[in-house]
Amino acid sequence: MYNICLYFFMFYCYSIMGWFVECIASSIRQKKIVHDRGFLIGPYCPIYGYGAMYMYFFLNRYHDDLVILFVMTIVGTSILEYLTSYFMEKIFKARWWDYSQLPFNINGRICLTTSLSFGILGVAFTYIINPNFLFIAKKIPKMVLIVISTILFILFVIDTLLTFSIMAKLKKNLSNIKKDSTTDIDRQVKEILSKNTFYLTKLFNSFPKVKFSFPIGEQILSSIKKSLGNMNKLKQDRRKTKRKLRKELKQKK
Repeated sequence: MYNICLYFFMFYCYSIMGWFVECIASSIRQKKIVHDRGFLIGPYCPIYGYGAMYMYFFLNRYHDDLVILFVMTIVGTSILEYLTSYFMEKIFKARWWDYSQLPFNINGRICLTTSLSFGILGVAFTYIINPNFLFIAKKIPKMVLIVISTILFILFVIDTLLTFSIMAKLKKNLSNIKKDSTTDIDRQVKEILSKNTFYLTKLFNSFPKVKFSFPIGEQILSSIKKSLGNMNKLKQDRRKTKRKLRKELKQKK
């Protein structure tokens, strides 16, 4: 029981670390602070957790051979990323990321740049990050770690079920939009967004290059981005108005 909880605790923590890595990388690429990354509602990217568990269970045998470890990390994480992209597209009829514009890519799902980055990260994981993580984690009393892991597991399962429920409804609603009229599409999109504003805003901020594969997907996506842009502008205007009012009140005092 303790080992199972320890492994899940590892998975959860590395998923959170992956979320931070994605936020930092996206902030650098977009030249602005990005805090919405990942498919699930919570602040974690499970693909990093799965990658970490792959490294821990299957690549420790190559600990003494840096070159093989680096190559096997690239191979394993690239396969994981490719399969994740493929099955997410099949399930939700959407391509969440696309590396087609980058050199040495395979079907736009993986590319050399990201694979090399994962290789470097995997080496750091094996020699530096994970040994220190395990040293700290094993200092936690066993019963405390079991309780923490159990709570985190319940939260993770709830998050996953809720996310997939929202996505199933979103997929159904969007795929049912058949009309070619831009006005009709905009109206239906606004109705859909109004029911799950928080999650959908997070989702499309996390994956700004998402592409739909169902009918009139490009028109629907354009309408969604337009609606989200208007919503964000409205929020910014409200914040500016509030700041202006507070400033005026202070001046009167």
